[in-house]
Amino acid sequence: MDIRNQKLEVRDWIKDRKKQFFVLLLFSIVCFLLFIRSCDRKTTKVKETVIPVEVVIIQEKELQKTLQFTGDIKGKDQVQVYSKVTGKLIEYKVKEGTRVEKKDVIALIDRDVTGFKFEPAPVEASISGVVAKTYLDQGDSVSSQVPIAVVANMDEVKIKIEVTEVDYPKVKVGQSAKIALDAYLDKEFTGKLSKLSVLVDPNTRTATAEITIPNPEHLLVPGMFARITLFAGEHRTLVAPRDAILRLPGTGVYYCFTIQGNEAKKVFIELGIQKNNQQEITKGLKRGDLVVVIGQGILKPGSAVEIKKIESLGK
Repeated sequence: MDIRNQKLEVRDWIKDRKKQFFVLLLFSIVCFLLFIRSCDRKTTKVKETVIPVEVVIIQEKELQKTLQFTGDIKGKDQVQVYSKVTGKLIEYKVKEGTRVEKKDVIALIDRDVTGFKFEPAPVEASISGVVAKTYLDQGDSVSSQVPIAVVANMDEVKIKIEVTEVDYPKVKVGQSAKIALDAYLDKEFTGKLSKLSVLVDPNTRTATAEITIPNPEHLLVPGMFARITLFAGEHRTLVAPRDAILRLPGTGVYYCFTIQGNEAKKVFIELGIQKNNQQEITKGLKRGDLVVVIGQGILKPGSAVEIKKIESLGK
């Protein structure tokens, strides 16, 4: 009886183990199918993140060298006018903005010497031009050290600039310049480099130069602040579209994306001069590189890409 019971127990134990095995096998099959499905989804997702881009082929081009300066407008011939006698100002005979010729009377001075009576002493313009500024009020004391007025030749104006010794070899008399002023945002003025010192100041390491600008309408007034772009010849260099260049926020660090194979590569670059949408690249790229110009804003290093269009920058 005991032996029979033992056989029944063994048989039941085997049945239980078979059930457990089939349950485990079924569970394993389900897990495997779920894993395969998950892999398919990941593959589909990767395919969906391929980013379409447009690129240009980086080449060398002739690019105009430019140098940037700032300065103040002055009359080409501009002088301060002084009285030859001491006394008090009686009156100005002209107003600011009045055109005067050399020897015209600008003001009258009362010599104001006790015990003597003099005719009013005239203060004369030393050059022809426009009275750009008057300094005194009626009754103010006058001496030979106190300026009465400024007379400037306004038909041409000039701007003095300081050229660093690094840029000195690039600057030549006769080079053209573009002048921009806050007073005339919709206008552009042109001039030429008319003077260049042959000496570099050892204290400042700069040389003084002068730009002359025609001013027939007298729009440019002495004292105005100007920004000058001096054109210093052409040179052959690598260029990229400015639209392709990105900057790390809050820094002066620039980069772009190039394409290698089917992936985007982040490349840090250094910039030179810019002309319109053409940016000189002094470091980071080489001739023939494919640089992204459309789609770069959403790229990351290693992003999968599909090139939809390739353009050349031309010669």
